[in-house]
Amino acid sequence: MPLTRRAVGVLVAAAVCLIFARGIGSPELLAAAGLLIALVAASFGSVYLERPSLRVDRITRPDLVSVGGRTEVEVTIAETSALPHVHTEWKDHIPAALRGSASGTLPSTGVAGIGSRRRTARYTVTALRRGEHDLGPLALTVSDPFGLVVRRRDVGGTQPVIVLPEVLALPPIPALTASRDGSTRPSALHVGVGEDDIIARPYLPGDAVRRLHWRASAHRGELMVRQEEQRNDPEATVLLDTAAAHWAWPDDDPSYLPAFEEAVSLAASIANHLVDADYRVNLFGAGDEELAREISARSSAGGLRSSPVGGMGDALERGGQHLEEDELDAALLDLALLRPSSSHSRFLDLSPVIAARRAQPVIAILGDVDESDLGELTAVAHLSPLPIAMLPAGARRRSIDLLETAGWRCHVGERGASLAALWLGTTGPATTTSSSAGRQSRRRSGAGGGRVGR
Repeated sequence: MPLTRRAVGVLVAAAVCLIFARGIGSPELLAAAGLLIALVAASFGSVYLERPSLRVDRITRPDLVSVGGRTEVEVTIAETSALPHVHTEWKDHIPAALRGSASGTLPSTGVAGIGSRRRTARYTVTALRRGEHDLGPLALTVSDPFGLVVRRRDVGGTQPVIVLPEVLALPPIPALTASRDGSTRPSALHVGVGEDDIIARPYLPGDAVRRLHWRASAHRGELMVRQEEQRNDPEATVLLDTAAAHWAWPDDDPSYLPAFEEAVSLAASIANHLVDADYRVNLFGAGDEELAREISARSSAGGLRSSPVGGMGDALERGGQHLEEDELDAALLDLALLRPSSSHSRFLDLSPVIAARRAQPVIAILGDVDESDLGELTAVAHLSPLPIAMLPAGARRRSIDLLETAGWRCHVGERGASLAALWLGTTGPATTTSSSAGRQSRRRSGAGGGRVGR
């Protein structure tokens, strides 16, 4: 109702005055009743008949945030009105992917005449899910100076907030990493041809002192010198299964797939980890053409990936200005906006992509794949010297067996386990994690065709 309790009380008082005015013939009571009714009518007209000009502007600091991070929102309402508004309540719409309290009371506009008045409100939201989420519109509840009539309406547009996937700190794996000083290098099995590298060899008479490799000398206990040779520049490919059907479990909300969100976070964490280890990373969406990004090993520092893990911190306050400069930052943005594919399409023909980049490890983050997807995955496994398949706890035993037969090293996550634990599984034997998951599946279902860990 547009009338407040106070207005109802005023109208009841006016009715009582009318009744007594007729009963005792008092013109004073009749005038009082007319005055009260006129006051309510004037309040109604001041709120509903006036058409003030309103403009709503939002500023978010930062406008990019990672899952678990916080962003501050400043809402400015510019109003041009002939009448003052003493009481104005506001409430901004916050989507389910963000959490926060966005409501309050704006200060009075005063009693000045016609003119533009600006009022500001602030609140903070916490990011719960990755993606692009809209704040707004803003709901305003305006009251007249006497508090008799209220008007509620939505004003202004929406403001997008981009939430990046959570980037976890992964422990180093010797088989997939190289030291930056050249004293250790990845195995030649895992790399492709690149530029000159610096290695250490024993000191020989006649070697210049300036070529001494002091760190390697201290490690070996003898003099070592630097020697430049053709370097095999490490390179790796990360495949992310984007088919929604592979990540949807029976009890999941179709609009939000927790297993897929964890897979996106794992892909972002692995890409960040390998780039920090001087790898060139090729990030592809397996099953969808929306994700294809090449990240050089020497992407510019100082962007999103240089921020604290779990919250992008001060680097994001620059409004994402590094996205065009840093390839990894652009890849994080691609992952933030990535949606699972609703159509069950076959995996892309990735064989030419893998073959063109010579021998390199392939880390595939796969959902509950089926037999129709194994043709392309088998071809990829045969082209890579180190094909690693990371699967969720809900992967079927049949899919795991087929992938292992095709040459993949399968590592199946356990329900409730962290992504870092699944990443550490890549250092163990190829059958350790999957065999353990298989035993759990057989104990729970009594057959090999059920979902592992579900």
